[in-house]
Amino acid sequence: MNEVIMGLYEIEEQAGKIMERAHSRRQEMIDENKKRMKDAEEELEGELEGRLTILRSQLEEQAQEEITRLAARNQEQVDQMNENYQKNLNQYAQEIVKRITEV
Repeated sequence: MNEVIMGLYEIEEQAGKIMERAHSRRQEMIDENKKRMKDAEEELEGELEGRLTILRSQLEEQAQEEITRLAARNQEQVDQMNENYQKNLNQYAQEIVKRITEV
């Protein structure tokens, strides 16, 4: 009878050790999963930051191209206005004089 009780104690002790190892392994797996998730999150954040940097750069480049294009277009219009003014200066002056003298 003592041998049976001692056998049961051993079984209980071994079961306890198995449960401790299982709990320890489970905690290791949880910690490992947390680390993997954190690493994946950091990698994703880095990738997103890289993509955002590229997009910002492209948008800035596009904006600068648009500004350059608009500045050139405006300069062309100013040049055309100056050219038109120079061509028609005498006519404008005559019209001004005519209006002044009509009063």
